[in-house]
Amino acid sequence: MSEVQLSGVTKSFPDGHGGRTDVLHGVDILAPSGEFVVLLGPSGCGKSTSLRIIAGLESATGGDVLIDGERVNDVPAAKRSIAMVFQNYALYPHLSVMENIVFGLRVRRVGRAERQERGLEAARKVGLEAYLDRKPSQLSGGQRQRAALARALVSDAKVVLMDEPLSNLDAKLRHQMRIELRTLQRELGLTVIYVTHDQVEAMTMADHVVVMRDGFVAQAAAPVDLYTEPADTDVASFIGSPPMNLLPARGSDAGLTVSGHPRPWSLDAPVDTDVVVGIRPESLALDGTGPLEVLGRVRTAEVLGAETLLTLEGPGGDTFVARLPGISRIGTGTDVRLTTTPDDLRFFDPRTGRSLTTPASA
Repeated sequence: MSEVQLSGVTKSFPDGHGGRTDVLHGVDILAPSGEFVVLLGPSGCGKSTSLRIIAGLESATGGDVLIDGERVNDVPAAKRSIAMVFQNYALYPHLSVMENIVFGLRVRRVGRAERQERGLEAARKVGLEAYLDRKPSQLSGGQRQRAALARALVSDAKVVLMDEPLSNLDAKLRHQMRIELRTLQRELGLTVIYVTHDQVEAMTMADHVVVMRDGFVAQAAAPVDLYTEPADTDVASFIGSPPMNLLPARGSDAGLTVSGHPRPWSLDAPVDTDVVVGIRPESLALDGTGPLEVLGRVRTAEVLGAETLLTLEGPGGDTFVARLPGISRIGTGTDVRLTTTPDDLRFFDPRTGRSLTTPASA
């Protein structure tokens, strides 16, 4: 077992003027044993601070840090059986790859023969057997990342914390390392808590994503649930590339009038108040058969090969995006008709931004 939990954790720092600045506000995070949990959010949202509190590098102002159900708030970092992989790899430039991998074992006075055996095993797991005599400067970015991961694995820790470990790699290598990290995590049964601002990393690697905002947990869910059922407009506009379209709408006896569109939408469960309607770009079909009509004038068309992204301006002046399959040759300034279905709509409170119950489809 290697379950990790933050329960009601708060954190504040001195503001330099005799007061305190709160950076975490009652954060609850659960990382079940053997799962890959991603803390996702923009810079300053509290995700790295949460990770450092789990590691023992920062102390919580309030709340509990639990590992396998045991409160570890007062347990030093070195005794928490947690390994950490940093963004900058933190490799010693004057030591060989092998020496870097087993450095922690050497500090703990583990015997030379055992160090060598465990170092070789960790290097084998990450595919670095042929590079053990090299210095970090002789490795590629991906190889350095593997060396940092091997150093974490050699400790036999069942919990590995990763703070934006792929951000220094190019796009192709990031994609490769995402696959390798996820495969290795599954093979070894590690509990991984991974911090990133990159939603692609979160959506493709995680069993569970914790979206953080301004020191709060905005939503915690499986990636597909996060995408299809965002808890509020902030999550909806953060998750997805491009993100969910959010259009103002007004309910009346005639139906739901969306962002100035001339034809009200008729829904089985009428909306009789102002709402924000959320529509994923891929849920808009060009001249499709959906019962709900959306009109727009093309402002830009981005042909990406497998898909085309249209940025459109609606009758009410609101901008929205449609993701069309394949190559579309629609020119700028073209007026187009798109359709969607009631099942593809999500509804939010325009005042609080919180998700509302989705009306039943027609």
